[in-house]
Amino acid sequence: MMLVIVVISVIAFALLNVFAKNKVQTVISLLFGLVFVLSLTAMMANLSAHFGMEKTTTTTTQPLVSSNDNDQLPMLLYQPLGDGTEKIYLYRTDESQKKPKQTRMDHVTNHVVEDAKSAQKETKTTRWTYKNDFYRFLFGIAGNDEEFIREKNTFSLPDSWTLLTVDQAKKLASLVENQQEAMKTEAQTFVQEKMQAALMADPTMDAAEQKAKISQFTAEFQKEAIAKLIQEAKKRIKKIPLLQESESLPKVSFYG
Repeated sequence: MMLVIVVISVIAFALLNVFAKNKVQTVISLLFGLVFVLSLTAMMANLSAHFGMEKTTTTTTQPLVSSNDNDQLPMLLYQPLGDGTEKIYLYRTDESQKKPKQTRMDHVTNHVVEDAKSAQKETKTTRWTYKNDFYRFLFGIAGNDEEFIREKNTFSLPDSWTLLTVDQAKKLASLVENQQEAMKTEAQTFVQEKMQAALMADPTMDAAEQKAKISQFTAEFQKEAIAKLIQEAKKRIKKIPLLQESESLPKVSFYG
């Protein structure tokens, strides 16, 4: 609408100024000239300084599922950029989602909170919006309503989750694959020793209790073994290449 006012006012000012025959017509032409200047100034202020607009922040919360489609070791993956201070996070919010989404690269702040109660992603998005319908009616033709300003993502991860770079996840998958047989043997030895100690402490354990103990000791071994492999995978990698569009994310599979 403001563009229409600008066009009408400049045409009216030109015509009345050219054909003005008395003071009244001259005054009216000057008024149209003033309208033109004010409306043009308002348009420029809207485009350059967001006149008639305000910052609006919306918050959305989504559950997170493992980035690499693995429930045994849920993880959130990220890709460092440049010197590593900037990161792109690769995340999934639904089990049916085949490929993870990527966080924005510009005007975005990402933060990770560990030891949270549940895995989720909270996004606060700030945009320029018109203060009311009046300003939207005047300047809406500019197409700058809902203009993006910035975004803040907070990834909340329980202690059962792991935060890794894409390269570290690839290394972890390779380590698990290469050491899987050795881990099985070590697990058997670990569980046998633990069970012997448990039976000596309580010889009256029945079959159900023994089975529960075996599951408990197996889980303990897996947790310790995977923790060691994760630390190995996190060892500094000299060069971290960007994930290519055609590449798939590594999938870590465990025995049992």
